[in-house]
Amino acid sequence: MSLDESKLSRLEREVQRLRTSPSLRLGAHITNAIKKPWKAPFLIITLPIMMVIIGFELLGWKSQPNALISKFSEKQMLNPKCVVMFPTNGVGFGHFTRMLAVAKRMKKLDPDLEIIFFTTMPTLHLLKPHGIPAHHIAGPKYFRDMNSEEWNTLLEEELIICLDTHRPNMFLFDGAFPYRGMLRAIQGRSKMSKLWMRRGTFRKGSSIPVDSVECFDTIIHPGDAVASEEQGVEHSVEVKHIPPIILVKEDEMLSKEEARSRLGVPQSAEVWYVQLGAGQINDIQSEIRLTIDA
Repeated sequence: MSLDESKLSRLEREVQRLRTSPSLRLGAHITNAIKKPWKAPFLIITLPIMMVIIGFELLGWKSQPNALISKFSEKQMLNPKCVVMFPTNGVGFGHFTRMLAVAKRMKKLDPDLEIIFFTTMPTLHLLKPHGIPAHHIAGPKYFRDMNSEEWNTLLEEELIICLDTHRPNMFLFDGAFPYRGMLRAIQGRSKMSKLWMRRGTFRKGSSIPVDSVECFDTIIHPGDAVASEEQGVEHSVEVKHIPPIILVKEDEMLSKEEARSRLGVPQSAEVWYVQLGAGQINDIQSEIRLTIDA
């Protein structure tokens, strides 16, 4: 894509965002009633209905207006040896390490494969030993006075630049909740395979936007220590259940003696490893105390 085409494509996306914004749609609805006075009496009914519809869209209960599909992005020839992975930033390392495990395995099977990380995780140094470059975008809470809509616009533009630059044949997202900016960036890229790696299935009452699942070609549910939950969200996307994904293979693990030495633990001591989550979004002190006491 040339510089001029890139600028034009970005301007088209900005115009589309303005046209589909709640304020412009509500304003256009009122303006239309002014231009056609016979519609004005019905505003008392139609305006609240439109407000409810827009509210449902913002909550993810109704599909939002389709994003603009760039003809420049669609006509690109994809690189069959390139994959972009997008692990989100949770309270721990689960999404990131799962994608790193997949990346290690894919590069082992095909050393010529180029894997690019696009992530909100700050731990990019973990990718260096594996020769994996990354694009990083900080989460919205790290920016001063930036709301969700503004951050999603930033995410959309950054991801589009990433995809247009590397032209990946596959896009792999790992996260519990799909960002609206990400969905707009990948929507319409029919040549690129789009996969969603999601731990656990979709439960009833889920806050996942109704049109999010349909943006992907395949949903992958890695196995876990507990049985899978029943599927609660109806969709037509292909679903694959796979065994648990493990970052460190058995032959890569340290021996018990080496691990104790690294941790400074006496070789003769009784040692237990307890992990009950990151402890950033829930109080785990009581669980740790109960476990140690037991």
